[in-house]
Amino acid sequence: MWESSWQIEDTFNNELLEQGWTYAVDFPATYNTEKSWNSCVRRRKWFRIRQFIGFNKWLRIEGINPDHTQEPFTDVCINTLGSGHEIHCVWTVTVLGQVYFRGGVTSLNPEGTYWEQATIKKGCEACQLTVAANGTPFVVSWTGSCLYRDGVTPHSLSGREWIELNGPIGGLIQLSAGEKSLWAITRDKKCWTLKGELQETIDSVISKPGTPFEWNEIPGKMKSVSVSSNDTVILAVSDDENVIYGRVGVTPEQTRGQGWKEMFQRVGWDTLSTVSFESSTNFDQTDSGKGDSDSVSLDSVRPDFPGNFPLEESGNSEENEISLCWVDGGCLSSLKSGLDGDLEVGPWREEILNDIQSLKLSQENFQYPNALENDGSEWKAKSTTARMLQHGPDGHWIKGELEIVNNESLVFHKSLTHMWLCGLRDVLSILRSRELSHSFTLRIRNAIEQGVADFVSFKFSNEKQLDEWHQVVTELSEKNSDKFTLGNLWLTTNNGELLECGFTKMADSAVGADMVVPSDSGFSTHHPLIKGFLPGSILTVDISVPSAAEKFSLNLEGNCLIAFHFNPRFSETQVVRNTKRYGEWGVEERDGVFPFRQSQSYTIVIECTDTHFITTVSFEQRKFIFNYKHRVLPRLITNFSAGADINIVGIRYDPKMGDSSAQPEFVTIPTTGHFWKVETVSNGFIWAIGFDSNVWMHPNSLKYKKSNADSTRTVTDDQVCYIYENQRWNPLTGFGAHGLPTDRSPWSDETGRIPLEKDKVRIPSSKWDWLGDWEIDYNSPGGVDQSGWQYAVDFPATYRSSKRFNDFVRRRRWKRTCRYSTIGPWIQVPGVKLIDLCIQMNVECDWEVLGVCENGDAVVRRGITPECPIGTNWESIPSEKPFINISGSYGQLPWAVGKDGFAYIRYGRNWQLLDRPKETPLKFICVGSLTSGVWAIGTNNVLYKRTHVLSMLPEGRDWYKVADGVTQISMGLGDEVWALLKQGVTFQSTLARRIGISQNHPNGLGWETVAEGPWAHFSLCGAFRRNL
Repeated sequence: MWESSWQIEDTFNNELLEQGWTYAVDFPATYNTEKSWNSCVRRRKWFRIRQFIGFNKWLRIEGINPDHTQEPFTDVCINTLGSGHEIHCVWTVTVLGQVYFRGGVTSLNPEGTYWEQATIKKGCEACQLTVAANGTPFVVSWTGSCLYRDGVTPHSLSGREWIELNGPIGGLIQLSAGEKSLWAITRDKKCWTLKGELQETIDSVISKPGTPFEWNEIPGKMKSVSVSSNDTVILAVSDDENVIYGRVGVTPEQTRGQGWKEMFQRVGWDTLSTVSFESSTNFDQTDSGKGDSDSVSLDSVRPDFPGNFPLEESGNSEENEISLCWVDGGCLSSLKSGLDGDLEVGPWREEILNDIQSLKLSQENFQYPNALENDGSEWKAKSTTARMLQHGPDGHWIKGELEIVNNESLVFHKSLTHMWLCGLRDVLSILRSRELSHSFTLRIRNAIEQGVADFVSFKFSNEKQLDEWHQVVTELSEKNSDKFTLGNLWLTTNNGELLECGFTKMADSAVGADMVVPSDSGFSTHHPLIKGFLPGSILTVDISVPSAAEKFSLNLEGNCLIAFHFNPRFSETQVVRNTKRYGEWGVEERDGVFPFRQSQSYTIVIECTDTHFITTVSFEQRKFIFNYKHRVLPRLITNFSAGADINIVGIRYDPKMGDSSAQPEFVTIPTTGHFWKVETVSNGFIWAIGFDSNVWMHPNSLKYKKSNADSTRTVTDDQVCYIYENQRWNPLTGFGAHGLPTDRSPWSDETGRIPLEKDKVRIPSSKWDWLGDWEIDYNSPGGVDQSGWQYAVDFPATYRSSKRFNDFVRRRRWKRTCRYSTIGPWIQVPGVKLIDLCIQMNVECDWEVLGVCENGDAVVRRGITPECPIGTNWESIPSEKPFINISGSYGQLPWAVGKDGFAYIRYGRNWQLLDRPKETPLKFICVGSLTSGVWAIGTNNVLYKRTHVLSMLPEGRDWYKVADGVTQISMGLGDEVWALLKQGVTFQSTLARRIGISQNHPNGLGWETVAEGPWAHFSLCGAFRRNL
């Protein structure tokens, strides 16, 4: 309803207008408050305030068609998604069997804004649906089959596709889904429940297409069943007596309960739905000793009920609060028990206000020592001068002070004018940089989008500082992880780092820091809110107001928005609150007292509730409270900022606690070693290839560790540095270093763009050592003459090994080898140097390693056992063609990629030539099980899959294009397919998992982003899940 009549907006850019007019040259243009000689147009803004009053009333929602009789709705179901239940999922079924999703349903807009059709294929039209606690809808078709909607996420509430599942015997007529359980009624009136947890069963169906649902039959003839969102309340309507029965003996371990118990007398119930719950309900207790005080009269709710009809529930009615609804004769009624008082004036409001008034704020005093020390148990606070780069379109290097506070926060500030703060528990990866010397990059979790992270780089003055900070940040970030589970996935980076990967749930304790700043510093603060600012989150800010302060602001910000702007203005003695969306400010709120005085200190607490931001300003023994209703979703908030005339003394971020529904984060842990490629298998063995093509093995075997106590060895990796000497021919002096003004430098890199000198080429770090002096490389591609020279007509051109009459330039390549050395459990495998390898189990169930030598020959490592994981000997696998890649899997024949780009498969002792996809040369191949198939990548980074690979036809038929921009692929147990995608904002390499692989869609439906980073190669083996 309208609260007022239309009014004129009398302010513009905080200036008071006369009659509300603003002036401009023409429409549209820049408007001004004053009229000038060339102002030919003017405008003024009118506004009118309206209030939503539809609470506790039924509102009519528009149908699919203007004429609702053409396609009326026959079923509707709603549930919530998200940790704070802030995302509403509303699904409906029409009389034509079509399913629709209601979009735009929020707490501020409960009726929604539009209908979106989730098309069901012909023959599977729906007659009933239910929505699980995670927002996934399940549908019963006209034929009695079961379908569920795949791909429902907070970013895609309507999902992606319908997947058909098998139901219990007899054909379904109704489904009801909770958090972990799924109940069903079949046409023969039998009651069933899904065996196992709902989400785990669905995951198994996705990972192993064709896996059937297993159902348990529950005794009793029922025509309707309903389960609450937390699976604790299970009610059903009997078929013959129309009586409501409650399931007794329901526990987290025994979700299907132990038996039925009659709950209501025979009053003619038709359909039942358990729509909400406040606490768990137990129907096990007897009714003795209850008396009449616990009975609830229904005569005011349903006139057809007998007078003083008792609700037979056990337990204390103050603790067991249930909401029920039923449909009878086309009329909807409701019953609420245990809900005391009206929603708007109930005692909950007074309790919240009392809690706010009784807030006790604690502040820990902390001082910074400018030193780094470790007392043997933990790192002390440290500080150093460094440079910081926040990667992004506007990122640039900033010089300032980097500090660690309380062993839990990383703080960077520049001359007390800019501050960046991050909790160490939010650091997902610590990555060394090859391009930037003395620097590392932090991968920090993002509060909004799963699989997306923020990247921040720090550059130090010397390598010693880099090593110290790398060590302390790594140790503290691992220490602050609440729970860490390693998966059988290993990564190598472009810099040769080896990373062990896993998923972790971050600790949700508060992140804070006390800052020592001089008076009147004008300190500007930026604090990432890594866990967002969901209802229940608290931000505590200790400030001091300078003596000449005019105004300051505290802001809760998101992407291109300010959700909450708290702006005290001393000249106006008012506290302005507002929201900025799409570049425009909303209506200001200015009510309340002005508690601030200059030259005083305050503590400001901002708490997010389900409906408001509650700001408490504490000064001495007095507290002032400001309420501001949400205008945007709190989950969109990603950081906090403060600026203008304010000194930030301390800040403490306390996100919502106990968010069990939060997705675990992908983390990496650096391990010893320096490798180009890594391969792993389910028995724990890890093989790797260095940049020098040497082969190494990590004996992750208990039997080997028991027999070899000393696992400390020297691990090395050699790299060759090259520099080119360039000369031009002169008719008088012959070839020499003096060339044309446009020529490249006498000493340069291969491209000639970067001038170099032999004495100024530096090794990457102190872990590297030169093995000798510079020498001429006589193995340069294209061939060389006796002195190592290559000749060409001009720079740059095609070089040849002998001089022709028209060759006026020449070059030769010099090389120098450096060696990386570290200590670790790796064992070097002697005998050969490889450019590729894979680990497989042969038909005799023995582990073996297939490899490709530098000359393209294929070899196999024999004799690998838990006691001797390094194996005994290499055997050659004869082939007429040289290879560049090889792959194998248990139950499959070995496959390889030749230097000619064709695929090969080994039959017996011979390699059979296969085709390549549309004349595109292949560069990589990966062989899985018979169900997962054979996948390959072309030189154009296109992913292909081999079709019709069967036990009777192991070579398949042809290649099918799956996706673009794929650089590497790996498969684990359960037919999981992971890949490195050539995409990303900061790094052009993203680890992703193929989703939607099923019997109907063997190639999958898309990619789920896992982590972006400087990834070069990875290997996956075993089921790698987010579930912890």
